[in-house]
Amino acid sequence: MSVSGVGVVGAFWSRGRMSVDDPLFCTTFEDKPGWCKHFGECAYFRDLVTKIKKGLPLTEEETRIKENAGCSTKKTFVCCEEHVNGTGLELLQQSEEACGKFLRLKVLGGSEIKMGSRPWMALLKYDATEPGTQGRGQFQCGATLITKRFVLTAAHCMINGFPVAVRLGEHNITSEVDCRIVDSKTSCQPPYEDIGIEKIIPHEGYSSFTQKNDIALVKLVRDMVFKDHINPICLPLYVELQKSILETKVMRVTGWGRQTAHGNDSDVPMEAGVSRLSLASCTAMQNRSIAKNQICVSASLQDSCKGDSGGPLLFNFWYKKSKQRFVQIGIVSYGPENCGHKELGETGEGQTSVYTDVTRFIPWITRTVAQ
Repeated sequence: MSVSGVGVVGAFWSRGRMSVDDPLFCTTFEDKPGWCKHFGECAYFRDLVTKIKKGLPLTEEETRIKENAGCSTKKTFVCCEEHVNGTGLELLQQSEEACGKFLRLKVLGGSEIKMGSRPWMALLKYDATEPGTQGRGQFQCGATLITKRFVLTAAHCMINGFPVAVRLGEHNITSEVDCRIVDSKTSCQPPYEDIGIEKIIPHEGYSSFTQKNDIALVKLVRDMVFKDHINPICLPLYVELQKSILETKVMRVTGWGRQTAHGNDSDVPMEAGVSRLSLASCTAMQNRSIAKNQICVSASLQDSCKGDSGGPLLFNFWYKKSKQRFVQIGIVSYGPENCGHKELGETGEGQTSVYTDVTRFIPWITRTVAQ
């Protein structure tokens, strides 16, 4: 578009928000992830400017968008919403036949899950030569398998060092072989697999200061072969499923994190139920801004804790109207120091935890896996 169009735009007001760490990444005024671009590179705004140049009246919605679209000191730059990448979507859909299958649904709050029942659970393994990473300390964050080649986790898991491998098919971290006794017979799970890492991709807009856009992908050095104890989790790829998630008030969180604020990390994966809170009430309780691409839950009774970071917030849904599968709703991001467990002299009331909203980042995930 010619430079002469700039004066017609006048000013896209700068209420879109740029990332502290990457000025190219921004969040739209509707809290959707986007990129800061010249309006000529963004189809919707290009059409909007054409309408303005022709002297056509703007609708109330179009006026609101124009007045809130800016993302830079350059008045012609707008926050252009990122959309789903078709190639990446197809790659994710290739895992749909295997995704989200589970052996057992019922888990009491804070209870150990049945061995092999959450086959998408992964652990990030850090360099054992670093201080504090020997033995059990090698595993500092959780993750989830989403395709044969990628696991999903939190960007903040990369702040103090990068993992060197991803462990899949694990249950009890302290045992080489995982077994259980059923009807007086011992049943053992196939061994875990430690897979090397080809690439770590934190979100470009992640800010350790605001803790927003706390999402990352880890690309494995080879494709995984799906099997009973190693399978992907489903992602909210479809509109109907995304609507169901918005209506869901109770969810589950799974991980090997601490059971109490001052205790040790769990050797086995635990799962507990948590309740969604409105972003408005969460913002009031935390006295800080919670974005629409985050999920807030009550941390008063049960919650994730240190060591659960990067792990999934999930729930079982009817997937594609034919199968009940577990779908990942969020990623463990941050919460209170006492992890939602009532300790001596503490009520735990009014505490909240925040998760990255996976639904909002499906465009980013599809683009990244397609690269």
